[in-house]
Amino acid sequence: MSADERRRLRRYERAVDRMMPMQRAIFLGHVVEDLTYRELADKHDISIIEVECHMWRALAQVDDCPTEKNHSWWQFWRR
Repeated sequence: MSADERRRLRRYERAVDRMMPMQRAIFLGHVVEDLTYRELADKHDISIIEVECHMWRALAQVDDCPTEKNHSWWQFWRR
């Protein structure tokens, strides 16, 4: 595995760690366990729309995860 691939993997791991518990359960259930939204809804006793909302928020969390270790806001505090 290249250094870039390891960095990307750590980025996604951080994003998953920051998810709310239900978001994490829905996200991992769909991505890792390959469960359908219907199966996830039944498993967690929620509606399919709620599964979609949790999945949307989880994907937004992954998308918003910083790509760098030291972000620009961090540089301000290092002065």
